[in-house]
Amino acid sequence: MLKDRHYIEVTKNVVYASAKGKILIDAIGDQILASPEMTAKWEQKLKEISEGAASPKQFMENTNKMIQHVVIEGAKISNQWSFSEDDRNNFTPGKKKQFGSPTKLGSCKKCDGQIVDKGTFYGCTNYKVNKCNFSMSKKIMGKSITQKAVKQLLSNGKTEIIEGIKNKEKTFNASLIWDLNEQKVKFHFENNQPSLSTK
Repeated sequence: MLKDRHYIEVTKNVVYASAKGKILIDAIGDQILASPEMTAKWEQKLKEISEGAASPKQFMENTNKMIQHVVIEGAKISNQWSFSEDDRNNFTPGKKKQFGSPTKLGSCKKCDGQIVDKGTFYGCTNYKVNKCNFSMSKKIMGKSITQKAVKQLLSNGKTEIIEGIKNKEKTFNASLIWDLNEQKVKFHFENNQPSLSTK
């Protein structure tokens, strides 16, 4: 359910909190719902219910009361919320009817289409017209790729340096570039190291 509602993302069997999930975590803050102690108590209570030693009805009633309390308290401090620019740029609200066209981020590198935000990735408006396969994930090796970075890539062929990119072996800093020969997005290092594929 967390995946279906876009609170988490799973890439190559690694689970990441999405921008939506991070914003929810920040909004809840230090309230009891976010505490490891509460998770442990819930696990214990669920075990007791499965063993017939506790009432599921009472558990649900208490849970509903706690959630109502969390929502009320969260609303009281909503004017103090401060979410990172990265999370705000990558946050996609719940499904709703959209009016007008999605924001165009720049010209496609493969055809005469436009690149737009498609929710979980960036893609070309000409996909249905000529099957243009330009696409770019919103998360590459655990790092969120913002609309600002995509605009830089499309207009300049290169983004600013993105810090904290992680692979299985190490953490590194690199820019994203458009490789004209291979027709794909790659990592670019400033110290003359060869470029590296993002996939």
